[in-house]
Amino acid sequence: MKVYKKIMDILGYLESTIQVLIGVVITVIAFANVCVRYLSNGKLAYTEELTVNIFVLMIMCGCALCARSGSLISLSLVFDLVGKKGKKIMAVIFTVLSIAFYAVIVYTGWDKTATLLHQHKLTASLLIPEGWFMAALPLGGILLILHSIEYMIDVLTEKAPCMQTPEPKKEEAAET
Repeated sequence: MKVYKKIMDILGYLESTIQVLIGVVITVIAFANVCVRYLSNGKLAYTEELTVNIFVLMIMCGCALCARSGSLISLSLVFDLVGKKGKKIMAVIFTVLSIAFYAVIVYTGWDKTATLLHQHKLTASLLIPEGWFMAALPLGGILLILHSIEYMIDVLTEKAPCMQTPEPKKEEAAET
């Protein structure tokens, strides 16, 4: 378990770094596109293609990082009301269901990526294989599976924030 957690910590750091780099690249590309539109009444056709496809990678990595901390969109009404044992049971059930869904994303994403690569389909303006961009879906699905397992382990070992009991606030000493 400790080895898995250490590997996931490194992977999480890499994902966070990639997120920052993607944010910088997309900002620069979008700014350049706006400048070109303003100065020449034209546009850089490849920038739209690039930003849309890079956003897919950014969203998938971001979802995986959210799964790592248990902060994906969820309805926590029931989860918050049950005790530690109930949270552990629910975490296992939710993780199994989530992994099944993410496995479908990996399977269909890989199938589409392989098809595009096999057909040698190129993007319209950049003329690079479309499969390269489509690979973000199975990659993101794999990251979601890994981080969901990590979060479940954290819940089962009571290291997840949802399993921590808040410490009582200390009473401030009366003024003297």
